[in-house]
Amino acid sequence: MIITTARKPSSRIRIFCKHLSRFTGCEYVARGKTGLSEFADKPLLVVGEHRGNPGNFGFFLNGNPVLSIYASVSLDKEIAPGEEPVIEGDSSLAHALNRITGFRMDGSSERIIRINDKIELMEKGVPFIVLKLQGIRRRGNCLTFSGKKR
Repeated sequence: MIITTARKPSSRIRIFCKHLSRFTGCEYVARGKTGLSEFADKPLLVVGEHRGNPGNFGFFLNGNPVLSIYASVSLDKEIAPGEEPVIEGDSSLAHALNRITGFRMDGSSERIIRINDKIELMEKGVPFIVLKLQGIRRRGNCLTFSGKKR
């Protein structure tokens, strides 16, 4: 999967994408003026902003949007490159992220993406990035995490 930014990202968004890339082992590509069609052959995550902070996470497969996550982000520590994370959780969101990213849902790893009412990217039990979910959109049907219409 490739991680990139929306157009004209703030420095916070670029730094966040680099941290996310290091944690997941996915490639970060500075987008510049490149259109999304240039990335159509690989799974893609486009990180957008909300009030200057990372807040919109759009997942694309074959150039088509398949999942959008709206969240507030807290980044607690620096992240070094490491092993591929394992997704932990049994929700439909966990399974969707498994299909989009290709990350395993079984086995062990020092890096875990725990999905429940929030998404925690953890290493050795310590959270590095926490996404507090505000809404999820799948193929045009936007629902808040609690299931209410947004």
